[in-house]
Parts: sequence; structure tokens; C-alpha cells
Amino acid sequence: MTKKDTARGGRSSSAESTQARRAQARKPGEKSAAPGSKGSGKKANVNPSTAQKPATGATGGTKPRGRKGTPPREAIPRRETTAHQLAAWSASVKQNMKDPEFWKRMRGHLPPWVDELGALLLIVFGVVALTALFNSTSEAVLAVTLSTILRQLFGGGGFVVALGILATGVALLLPKFGMRLRFGWVRLVAVEIAFGAFLALLHLAADDPEPRVLASEGGGGGYLGWALSELGLSLGRTAALAIFIVLLIAGAVLATGIRSRHVLSAVARLREWIRAAIERLDAAPEPPPSEQGPASRPDDPPDAPYNPRIPYSRPSIVPRENGVAESPSLPERWTAPIKPPDENNPGQNGPSGSRSPNGIGRGLSKAERKRLITDLRASIGATNGRSLVAPGEPGERESIVPRALDQAGRPGSGAWGVNGAGARVERYFTVADFQDKKRVAERDPDLPPLDLLSDIELNKPTEEEVNTNARIIKNTLLDFDVEVDVIDVKVGPTVTQYAVSPYTESVNDEGEISLNRVRVSQIANLNGDLALALSAKRLRIQAPVPGHSYVGIEVPNRQPSTVALRPVLESEAFYHMRNRPLALPLGRDVSGEPFVADLATMPHLLIAGTTGSGKSIMLAAMTTAFALNNPPDRVKLVLLDPKMVELSRFNGLPHLLGPVETELDRIIEVLRWATREMDRRYKLLETEAARNIDIYNRALGKRRHSEHLPYIVIIIDEIGDLMMQRPDETERALTRLAQMARAVGIHLMVATQRPSVDVITGLIKANFPARISFAVASSVDSRVILDYNGAESLMGRGDMLFLGPDAAGPRRVQGCYVSDEEVSRVVEYWAHWYERALAEGRLERQPLAPWERGLTRREVLAETDPMLEEAIALVIAEQEASASLIQRRLGLGYPRAARIMDLLHELGIVGEAQSGGRTREVLVQPGADPFKKILDRRLQDKDD
Repeated sequence: MTKKDTARGGRSSSAESTQARRAQARKPGEKSAAPGSKGSGKKANVNPSTAQKPATGATGGTKPRGRKGTPPREAIPRRETTAHQLAAWSASVKQNMKDPEFWKRMRGHLPPWVDELGALLLIVFGVVALTALFNSTSEAVLAVTLSTILRQLFGGGGFVVALGILATGVALLLPKFGMRLRFGWVRLVAVEIAFGAFLALLHLAADDPEPRVLASEGGGGGYLGWALSELGLSLGRTAALAIFIVLLIAGAVLATGIRSRHVLSAVARLREWIRAAIERLDAAPEPPPSEQGPASRPDDPPDAPYNPRIPYSRPSIVPRENGVAESPSLPERWTAPIKPPDENNPGQNGPSGSRSPNGIGRGLSKAERKRLITDLRASIGATNGRSLVAPGEPGERESIVPRALDQAGRPGSGAWGVNGAGARVERYFTVADFQDKKRVAERDPDLPPLDLLSDIELNKPTEEEVNTNARIIKNTLLDFDVEVDVIDVKVGPTVTQYAVSPYTESVNDEGEISLNRVRVSQIANLNGDLALALSAKRLRIQAPVPGHSYVGIEVPNRQPSTVALRPVLESEAFYHMRNRPLALPLGRDVSGEPFVADLATMPHLLIAGTTGSGKSIMLAAMTTAFALNNPPDRVKLVLLDPKMVELSRFNGLPHLLGPVETELDRIIEVLRWATREMDRRYKLLETEAARNIDIYNRALGKRRHSEHLPYIVIIIDEIGDLMMQRPDETERALTRLAQMARAVGIHLMVATQRPSVDVITGLIKANFPARISFAVASSVDSRVILDYNGAESLMGRGDMLFLGPDAAGPRRVQGCYVSDEEVSRVVEYWAHWYERALAEGRLERQPLAPWERGLTRREVLAETDPMLEEAIALVIAEQEASASLIQRRLGLGYPRAARIMDLLHELGIVGEAQSGGRTREVLVQPGADPFKKILDRRLQDKDD
């Protein structure tokens, strides 16, 4: 056989073996294919003996290609898809999760230090979370982000979450020390229920009108507390409070495992402890009276356990009843309020019932304390620091520094703040809640109720913060050899003012009193050092406070408060000005007292401040106050808003003379109309011989009430754009209105965010004596708007300086805040009232704005010819009209003069053309309005 045949035979043998393997892979019932069937080809007829012979090698020999009887290959399994693999893996994971042995094996594979590592990580995370929550003003981005997330999710419960994480880490470490805690699933569920109820109660207790906004700001119970409280409020507020309180108590009881027997046992122990304490007190002998100790030198360290402080006569935000000194022979002139003794350190207080080492006693009743404090205030005339009078000749007036007492009860030789032993002690200030004297007069039934406004609770700084800042101020100034004394504290919504007296007294070795005084400029020059010591963002020094004999250092509060409009409207200060239609509830001053001004006495108001400082919110609050306290026939408003978005929400108020204007050309025309209205009103006042609008309205009386002139307040949100594009016209109109419009009841409130000399020109500034400055960029801007420095140190967000027309200096005020929801409620109330009045026939529908006629006149002139108005005046004055007359008098070409003649004929001012070249007849008499017909027609089209 040749080599080719041998190769063929080998391939045939391979084909036969392949068929054999396929036959074995078939099912037992299937029939195998015949060797000679179709598809086997010629290879099936090859001699089997030839096919089993080995192939011929290179040397001519043959080698077997396969051994006889070789077993066939196994069938190749089908490959599984990814979905089948994932399903099998998930089934395996589920089975392992349910198998306890799997977890034991996994725990055995873990290293022994994994528990400690996890516990330490939890402890570190809990500590970091607590630090971030307590120090939310830090500049660390991660800490602020973590604090924000915790506060937004859990609100005040964020501290509980951080403590829970820390406690979990500690609990994981306890088994390493041989202590094991058993905490079952029931207790875990109870803790979660109690925590959820606690967050819901926090959110309900906040009673915020916008609970979702409160949650986004991190207040109340966060988003979780807001969601739970919303579920409970569907049943009613009272039911929700009851349900969450029950859940909180039940969860706490289940989590702590407290039972009734535990409570009874604790009550029994407390009863036994109280009985034993009473028996010890009854059996204790009375201590002997203490003897007078040796006097110490003035430079000895203070050894008095109490801190006396100056009392004051008028009510203040800082209560004065901290305690009083006691002496067997106290004169009527003197008693000193003192800081309460430290009960945690009885060693400093001395024996029970004994006198303190400095001669100041204890044990007076509350009534005796009040009587002694009243006598002291009446004797020294102390009113919030004003007891400090200027030093004069000896014997002519009292000392500038109030005296202290010696042990005998007589005025001693030490200064106030110096105890009987001659050692100087510190004052202690306490802080009470903001308490206003609410007084609301009976309101007109047509006026909207004050319930449409929201009330926001004011925050107050803690006593620790106030006293710490007072001590830092005193010690910092003393480090620079400036010896002062902090004599009073005024707590406001945004800042706290510390009254620093530059007068102090000292006692030398011979017992003589010497008066020490420092320059006011020395205190003012240490502004930066005080801000550094107090860690204050911005600090303002008022040296001195007008009308007082002390320097005011204004330090920002850590948590500034938002001043709502409603509490100021309900205050006694606004009650006394309720009959003034233009009363402005500006906000609260640095002592927390409501501050109300009258726009009629200003008579115009200029406002400046950077973007975001609070100008637009202040204008919105004042507009809301006008609408709340005046009917539409008493005060009319003209709102001009070049920003286009701030004042447009007041559209719909019946107080508006027209819609809020936002276009530049229309705003200029409104100012021109205001000047024409001012001239018209002056003519009316002249006929009644009245000096101002109040006298004019009183002269008309009730019978001519419909002829009364309402007040008009023009509010411009931003004049920077007007002064940039139309400076001459804007300045001319504003100046003329500011100079003359006060007497006829037209008043301006103008705001700008760029208080520069090219916007607030000297002519405008001279006619706006009342000004308000919010936070500005630099001291130059502060001097432009106020003529004083200090506005650059304001905190923003409504913090402002108000300079009255007759004030000695600017006054710091936190402006009122009004939300969009409150504005919408007030506008909706007046819109419904207006519709009801129209339906009842009490009012007629308000026509178009009075300045629309002037705007339409300008539109007619712009559409025709700018010289048309002069041509009309010419032909009416001459009572004849011709193209040649207009051409000669106005210096125009003949085509333009002829076109103007055609326009005059279309307007109905001149008649038809005359034959023979005669002049046309003039149909309008002198003094009549030539545009009346066309303006009436166009205004009718706009109204339709």
C-alpha cells in the first residue's frame, strides 16, 4: 500500500471512531446509522485492517496511530450562563446565612484583634461625631459636614446617636475585661421605639410653622422626627403628644428593665435619706458668731466666696435679684446683691448660718432682699450704668463709682467691686428669657388679624457665655494697662452689649481713695485685640454710648435669633404709636426691646447694604406692616422694583395705586407723575389754607371724608440701576420729591446696594436725614450712608444701624423678618376683602394707574413725531394752523411740517384744509387737553 493510501486509511479510521463515540452518546433506544449510509462517503468501504495499520514514518516503517480497544471520550458538558451562576451563588449565600456553623467557621478564621479594632473605630467615630456636634462653627469641612448630616437626620437627637455609637464601641470592649452585657432583641426594639418617640416629641415641642424647614436647618428632631411627627399629627396635636409620650415611657421602661419593685425601693431609700438629713439638721448646735478677722491689704488676693455686683433700678434683660448682703446694722442707703454661694464647695461658705469672711451675711428672706435692693437703687440712682456721674469737686456730688460696705455696715473705703478686706471681686450677671409687655389695641374689623403672621421664639445666650465674655473683656484690657470695669450687660437677639466703665477706684496703703480714669480712645483702639480674645467674627465698639457714661462693646451671640414681625406689632412700643398710619416696626435693639419709628417724622428713609444683608426683606416687612395696620383709603403704596422679583408678590393689594412697576422707562414716568401729584396736592392745601396733610384732612371733616387725601409711600428697591442709566432724570425727581413732598403726605423709602457717591449723590443725601445701613463692604461705604464708621462690622441677615434725623449717633437694631407665606396670606386676605367690597357695592373697581395717562401720551408722541407736542402748543396759542407756520416757527422742513399738519388733523385739533391757501381752523381751545380723546380711547383698550 502506498503512503497516500495509508494516510487515507488513517483518516477513515478516525471517522469511524468518531461515529462510534456518537453512537454511544445516543440514547439506548435510538438506532445507529449504518456504516454505508449517506454521509460516510467512500471512507466507509476502506478495509478495516488497512485502517488499523500504523502510518508510514520517515524511514519507511509504520507506527500505530491508535491502540485497538481505546475507550471513547466523554461528552462535553454544556456551559452555564452568568444568570445561572448568580442564582447558584445567591442560594449558597442564603443557606450559609441561616447556618450557625458557617458563622462559627468564619469567626474562627478571623484574627483575634478584629473585635478590638471595630470597637476602637466605633469609639473614635462617636468621639468625632460628638466633637463635630459641639463645635459646629469650626472651619473643618469634614466635621461641619458630619455635624450637618447628623443634625438634619436626627436634629437634637444627633447627640444621642453619637453617644450610642460611642457606647456600642465601649460595650464591644467590655468582654475583653471579663464583663459581658446581655442585651436582647426586645431591648433593642424598645430603644429604637423610645428614640423615635423622642425625636417626634422634639419636633412637636418646637411648634415651628414650617416643620420641614426646621428639619433642614437641623432643628427639632430632624427629618426623622419631622416624618414621625407628621404621622402623629394626622390624629391631632394633642393625640400625637400623648401617643409619643406613652411610647417614650414604655420604650424607656423596657430598655432599662425597671419594674415596680425597683421604683418602690428607690422611693423608700430616698425617704430614709431625707429623714436622716432632717434629724442631723435638728441635732446640730448653733454655731457661735464669727469674729472680725484682721483687715487685709488691698493687694491681697481675693478671699470672698461671693461676687457682689451693681444693682439697677429699671427692668433689664439681665435680672438683678442675685441676692443681697446682710449686716446687723445695714443703713438704708446700702445693700449689695451678691452671687449665690457655691453649694458644691461648702468649705468656702463657712459654717451653716455664719457670716462670710468679708463681712457680708446671708439668710434674708425674699421680701427683705427686694426691699433692701429698692432702697439701694433709690439712694444711688443706679439705672443701667447711669449711676456713674461725672466727677466734680469733693462734697458737691456723689462719687463716680458706687461705694462698697465695710464689715460694720458703713460705706467703706473700697470701690464697688472691692470687698470689705480691700480685695477686688467680680460681678456675676444672670440672663433671663426675653419678656415683652404685650399690648394690642382693638383692631378695625376690616383689618387683617395678626394671626396671619408667625411667631418665632428668640434665643438667649447662656449665663456662662455672658460672664465668660465679661471676664475676658476686663482681663484683655487689663493686659494692655487699661483698667476698666464691666458694669452692665444688655442681651439682644443678635449681639450682646457689654457696658464698660472707664472709671475705677483704688485704695492705697493709708486707706485713701484714688479715682482712676482711662481714655475712651484707648478702649476703642483695642478693637482687634478684643475680637481676637473673644474669638468674635466681627466686633463693634461704641465709644461712648450716646446718653450714657460707658463704652459699649457689642459681641455677636453664638446663636443669633430671628426677629419676627408679629411680636413687635404686639408690643407696648407699637401700641403707643398705633394711631400713626406710617409707624414702622423696625425690629429689636441690642437690649432686646422692640424698636418702632414713624416715617412721617423722618420724613424719608434711605437704605443701603450689600447683597444678602436684608434690605429687600426689610422693605417687604415694612410693606406688610402698612397693609396690616391701614385700610386702603388711608395709605396708598407705589412699589417700584427694578429687580423684578422682590416686590412683585404684593400685586393684588388694594393699597396699590397701580401694579408693581419693573421697567426703567415706566419707573421714571411714575416719579414724574409723583411730582405732578405733589403739585396738585399743594394747590388743594392752598385752597384750605392748610400747612400739611393732617390739617387739611381735619379741615374737611367727616362730612367730606371722601375728599380726604391718603398718604402715599413710594418704595424703590434699587436705585443703582436708575442712577446708572438715567441719572439726571432720577436725581431731579427724587430730589424734588424729597424736598417738598413731606407736607402733602408723600414719603419715600429708597434702597440701594451700592452706597457710593455716584449713586447717593450729595443732593439726594442732604434730603434724606433718616438712613439705615445694613452690612456694607468697607468703612468708606459706611461713612457715605451714615457719616459714621461701624456698618462694615455688622453681622448681616437683618443686622442694621438706624440713624434718626435727630439722633446723636446710629442705633443698632435687628430687623424684622417676614416669610413669603406670611406675605401671601396678607395679600390673599386683602384680595378677598376687595372682592367682597365690590360685590356689596361699598367700593368701585379701581381704574388704571394714574400714571398710565402720562405713559400713553409718551407712547403717542413716540409713535408719531417728537415735535408733535410743540406743534400742538404752537397752533393752539396762535389759533391758526398751516404748514408754513410750523415750518417757520419750529425750524422744520416743509415735508415734515406737512406731515405734522396731517397728524393734527387726524387727532382732531385742526379742521379741514381751506381753499385759496388759507390757514386751517383750530378746533381746540386754550387750556384744554388736546390728547384727551386719543388717550381715553387707548386707555379704554388697555382696560378691556
